[in-house]
Amino acid sequence: MPMRIVHISSVHPWKDPRIFLKQCSSLAAQGFDVHLLTPDSLNEVREGVQLHRVWNQDPAKLKKSILAKLMRPAKLFKMARRLKPDVIHFHDPELIPWALVHRLMGYTTVYDVHEDNKTVIHHRNYIPSYLKGLFSFLVGWIEGLAHSVMPTVLAEAYYQHRFPKGIIVANYHNIPVTRDPAPLEQGPINANGESHVLYTGNVEIERGVIKYMEGIRGTSNVHLHLIGRTYQRTFDKTLDAQKGIEERIHWEGMDSYVPFSRILERYAERNWLAGLGGFPYSDHYKYKYPTKFFEYMAFGIPIIYTDFTEWKKLLDPLGVGIAVNPQKPAELVSAIDRLRGDQTLWQHYAQNALRHSKQFSWEHEAVKLTTLYNELSEHHDGK
Repeated sequence: MPMRIVHISSVHPWKDPRIFLKQCSSLAAQGFDVHLLTPDSLNEVREGVQLHRVWNQDPAKLKKSILAKLMRPAKLFKMARRLKPDVIHFHDPELIPWALVHRLMGYTTVYDVHEDNKTVIHHRNYIPSYLKGLFSFLVGWIEGLAHSVMPTVLAEAYYQHRFPKGIIVANYHNIPVTRDPAPLEQGPINANGESHVLYTGNVEIERGVIKYMEGIRGTSNVHLHLIGRTYQRTFDKTLDAQKGIEERIHWEGMDSYVPFSRILERYAERNWLAGLGGFPYSDHYKYKYPTKFFEYMAFGIPIIYTDFTEWKKLLDPLGVGIAVNPQKPAELVSAIDRLRGDQTLWQHYAQNALRHSKQFSWEHEAVKLTTLYNELSEHHDGK
């Protein structure tokens, strides 16, 4: 019988790119018996992965009270037990207490660290500022406890300073590199003299959306496309920054999740002038490598990125874009104008991006995950 792996998450949607499109789908393709439980999953098979309906009511109508959220982990683990798993692979720090209990019960549990959860707390506006330090400490403590007793999978290499035994399964792109470089010769300016830049992923003030608007304001004939979930509260905070340039700002994902399949369609629809990654200075982001960088590269999109030391170490030698100081909108304007005004430079970055994207493919990371499960299987069989 193939090894049965049950992935669970209390907050991510079933189609989460890391959980479903990368991990679950690639494991199913390798012959593992893969199951997925999330708040919005239904009884169906997708890409060889068996999804399960956890709640009887419509997922969109799930109660959002604190008590209801506290009950989600218990429900998820109860259903996971019913499936008689060889491994329970969970994706959220709030599931750790229940995972520890199941570890004591003899279940093999794997913790997947998606974020630096100690620092990301300081970016959660819904947490009172006077509690952020305490919550950060508690999350760090319980994550350390989990790491000491169970395998830990890391989406970023820099997490190893906190999880020294962690297995790095980087969140690289899972896009087949099939784009023909020939269209890049047409350049990024269309017949109307317009150029388009894009940002993909959750749209937040903390990820630079207002700075992008300031950069667009300083240019002419450049349109900004924001493709990802935007909450109304975030949109409202950008109203002043949008004044006078509303027709050049295009939103896709107002209060809604944008499927990854749709994001892929948008990447492929034109020669983009640049993909934006000019995040404001932050301890949370300075060591992270946003997955969008690797997606931009897979489609031959030059990158405009923050001049964090670690980001420059990665991207500067590849020659795939321009680093800017996010606190100086004039640098973003200058980068956009350089790419518009020098088609040879734009093509150089675009072609380099396509060529180097292969080394940041999920295919290599999937092997690491498969190896981990094979080792867990051997350990279990050897008992």
